[in-house]
Amino acid sequence: MGNLILSRPAEIKRPYYVSDLGVHLYSAEELCYYIYHNAVLIDESFGDERLLDFIHQMDQPRLEERILRVKEQGGLYDLLYAILQELRYYNSSELFNFRKQLESLSRASLAERTKAKGDSLFERGQYYGAIRAYNQVLDQDGRELADGEFVAAIWKNKAACYARTDHYAEALADLKNAYILTRDAGLAEKMYALNRLMGVDDVPEPVKNQVSPETLEQFRSNWEKRWQLASYQGKALEAGTLEEEAEPARSQAFRQLLQNWKDEYRRQQLS
Repeated sequence: MGNLILSRPAEIKRPYYVSDLGVHLYSAEELCYYIYHNAVLIDESFGDERLLDFIHQMDQPRLEERILRVKEQGGLYDLLYAILQELRYYNSSELFNFRKQLESLSRASLAERTKAKGDSLFERGQYYGAIRAYNQVLDQDGRELADGEFVAAIWKNKAACYARTDHYAEALADLKNAYILTRDAGLAEKMYALNRLMGVDDVPEPVKNQVSPETLEQFRSNWEKRWQLASYQGKALEAGTLEEEAEPARSQAFRQLLQNWKDEYRRQQLS
């Protein structure tokens, strides 16, 4: 299926509200699309009275009965599959792929599924929801929390969420936690950038001994270039991003970019 949703009008007075995404669902088609593309976000609370009321408003008595049966005999993923199967919005091939996705989720641990939920919310720009999901993982008990790489990935993702919402001190604290677990020197420049955003021209204590004066100067130079690029807009930004390319790749990239601009101009004139 593509990103275009074709939905028929319906008299829905009480739409189904998806709090994670902040959207209301008004039709069977929208419900199917949400389930198919967001299974990782859906938890056991999905099959509550709100869902049954929503299905009832769509005049789907057979689906209502099936949902009640599945809730008694099966689990969440059986319920999701039953809804898509009954409403027939997706073809058999798409349903087969969805079944495989559900099987993969069912094999994952609670910590892995919750992290995947956080990652999905982060990709959608739902940063505060992602932070809540990541915190839920860190509060859990499980073998995954003994895996330094797994936990470090959560700290790094949390840091990215905080940085996107201008909470730089929190982002820096989370990157420090990731560094302690992995000793990944690649995090040093990210910490420097966060410090610069807070007015500090230095790396923080956890990586201070790993960063030579020459490396710190390189961080400073990279920061100045990125800061300058951030002030560009439109085509100036496109061109500015090529400055860091080495020759001859940079000249070739500039020629291609110029050609793209010419082609774009011709299309506009012909339209």
